Amino acid sequence: MKQAIVVIGGYNSAWPQYLNMARHLEDVSGLQAVGVPLMPWHWWAANRKQEGGELLQKLEETVSWAQRRFGALRLTLVGHSAGGLLARLYLQEQPIWGHVYAGHEHVSRLITLGSPHCQDRGTTTDWFLTDMANTLAPGTPYADRIHYSAVMGRYLRGRGDGDRREQRAFRAYQFLGGEGAVWGDGIVPVAAGQLDGAETLILEGVAHSRKYDRNWYGGSRAVIRRWWLPRTVDAH
Repeated sequence: MKQAIVVIGGYNSAWPQYLNMARHLEDVSGLQAVGVPLMPWHWWAANRKQEGGELLQKLEETVSWAQRRFGALRLTLVGHSAGGLLARLYLQEQPIWGHVYAGHEHVSRLITLGSPHCQDRGTTTDWFLTDMANTLAPGTPYADRIHYSAVMGRYLRGRGDGDRREQRAFRAYQFLGGEGAVWGDGIVPVAAGQLDGAETLILEGVAHSRKYDRNWYGGSRAVIRRWWLPRTVDAH
């Protein structure tokens, strides 16, 4: 069965930032890869309206294009950060913001990279995508047909009295996970990036994005091999 990969970028990102990642994925997987054409203003508009219908529409259009262009019958979705939340919503068969996407019919694998799932962790974040995903798509509802992987980097421990990077991580972890003095990828704490029912992969030394370190989830073929063809969890 012919397959392809669709890459979904994170909040406030521009899709050309993922072109190198897509090429690395093609080299590692042997499949063709394409990115969803999202730009910062799409995210800003969604956040302002607290509604992500346009984001999901662009994901749906990209999936349809990949099916036609590559002749792919099934797809792997790779969602970085907030892109992983979008992917979870896209899979659902019930209406999301007034439209039915039912992406589970076209997808065989979902890989989330540093996504703030924040599920069942006692968190209080009110970010609309996390709340919507956990309300309408809790856990892994299509695990009988889709393989779910939740990948997290163990890159930096937050410290309220640390250096600038550690303090920034402390604040981000505190917002997303309730505690700041924990390990994470620099933005998302390890616990908040796990998804109930999904395979969990914790990658030692991998950062949230290239803004923090060139050794991020999509930074090289070597890093991608650690989550595309996992053998064991790197760290506990």
